[in-house]
Amino acid sequence: MVSKKEKKKDKAKTKLRKTKTAPGKHLPKGTNVTKTEFRVAKIVIPSQSSNINRSGPTTKKKLGLKEVLGKLSHFSLTVRTDGLEGLKELLTSACSASLINANLAFILSSLVPVTQDKERKLRRQAISLLPLVLSPVSPSLLTPLHSLLAAHLCCSLTHIDPRIQQDGLTMLDTLLDKAPSFIRSHYTTLLPNCLDQISAKKSGGSGKGPSVAANITESMTALQWRVLVLTRVDRMLDTVVQDKEETGKLSSTQASKSVVFSPGLFCPLASTTSPSWLPVSSLSNQVTSSNMQTNIKLVMPLLMETWVEARADDTNTRKGSTLTSEMGDLLLCLAGVMDRLVRLALDNSEGGNRDSVLQLIKKKFLVDIDQHFLSFLPYTSQGKSCDQANAILCCLSLAVREVVDDHMLEVVVRVTASKNIAPGTRLRLAKQLLCRDELTVEQRDMVVLALVKVVEMDAGKEKIAAVNLLREQAMRWPQTGVTRWVENLPSQLVNLEEGEKGVQVELLLDTCLELARSCNKILARTFLVRWSEILGSVASSDLETEGLIQKLNFIKHHCDVTDSQQEMVLA
Repeated sequence: MVSKKEKKKDKAKTKLRKTKTAPGKHLPKGTNVTKTEFRVAKIVIPSQSSNINRSGPTTKKKLGLKEVLGKLSHFSLTVRTDGLEGLKELLTSACSASLINANLAFILSSLVPVTQDKERKLRRQAISLLPLVLSPVSPSLLTPLHSLLAAHLCCSLTHIDPRIQQDGLTMLDTLLDKAPSFIRSHYTTLLPNCLDQISAKKSGGSGKGPSVAANITESMTALQWRVLVLTRVDRMLDTVVQDKEETGKLSSTQASKSVVFSPGLFCPLASTTSPSWLPVSSLSNQVTSSNMQTNIKLVMPLLMETWVEARADDTNTRKGSTLTSEMGDLLLCLAGVMDRLVRLALDNSEGGNRDSVLQLIKKKFLVDIDQHFLSFLPYTSQGKSCDQANAILCCLSLAVREVVDDHMLEVVVRVTASKNIAPGTRLRLAKQLLCRDELTVEQRDMVVLALVKVVEMDAGKEKIAAVNLLREQAMRWPQTGVTRWVENLPSQLVNLEEGEKGVQVELLLDTCLELARSCNKILARTFLVRWSEILGSVASSDLETEGLIQKLNFIKHHCDVTDSQQEMVLA
């Protein structure tokens, strides 16, 4: 018999050990069973059928606009690149204008987000396509998409990646060139976002505003980056200022209308017709004085610190009098930003708000402007930028100061008479100077001579404005050097060139008529002496002579009256 001890040993040899499992957990059942179930799903591939009818233009790969724009949001870099190349092919085709106008919202909503792509190649390629999209588009068609452009442009300008910020400046350049109406309507939004690239806002309630940030990249220094940003700010403000000037001139020309006199002619004193349309922009919030004051507080400290830092290495005793060409360009940029910002702030303000803007500038910034910019006028450099910068700074000084000392007044007069100044800036200086009674006779003659040069060398709106200033000066101060210009007016009518425009001849006749009505003795004497020559010159011109000769007769009538009055006085 087998003992119990041997039975236990045999049982231990044949018994399988169970794996220990945690409490509550059990081994899965049927792990060695093969499952035969399977699922079926339909795969839908859109726009891959060769039977699709594509009526619009296609690329070399037979892709239409919808397929090309669909690739721009793909996760693959190769597919996005292929989409941009296909879009470029469609935008450069013969029927691109009609394609863009019909699908503008679809194109921009797909293309603009690529300007913030993490790949530099795609960003720059997308920005390079924006001029092709915006060129054939009218401002009215682009207006509903301004919010889309503003949102993506502000995201690019304030992006965390400095490389995307720099490409945002390039995109801003494109919009400045191709969509100025967008800049004019959104510059108050773009300006703070643009300045965020170079500003480090202070905390603690010091009240001094933001300071410049030390943004240094591998390709440029902090100062170079600030110059790039401030150049764009200058261009934005210049676009807005020019638009306001054109709007003001348009409204003034619409208010007055020249008519040829005839018996029984009806001339209404005011227009009774109301406008037949209301622009959508009139329903939005308009630029207020408070917004412009906020921009002034934001921009002015940055301009001051940028100039001080740029001039930190200058150890000249007369610091700022002589500049390099690079520093002259920087000074022109900073002066332009200050001048245009102040002009916009004053133009958008009326009554007490205008006074509050002037008080803000005088209280917070005028001391720094005098110390760092105005106290060393005039600046000189090898280039021509310093002359224009001097003129702009002089305009700024006259705008924010009610009283100008004799030294500053002499500097402004000499700057007005200098050579390398834009005609528009020279006209602004002359207009501000000639209304001041404290000018001496010599200073007034220098300003008048500068205006005469504008009339002789320029054409268009600058010439018309200069002639109007000279005419007002001849009526207010006939004893100064403007008399030589008045004496030369009949000679200009005699020596009419063959290609002389009718506007220029009308300008001369209107000027002579206004002076003759004011009983100008110098004009009356020279006009009557050369009357036959003037009449023959105008009659032989290619212009419509009926109205011109009628105006000449009016001038002669007033000159005869002035001459007879002079004879009576002498008798």
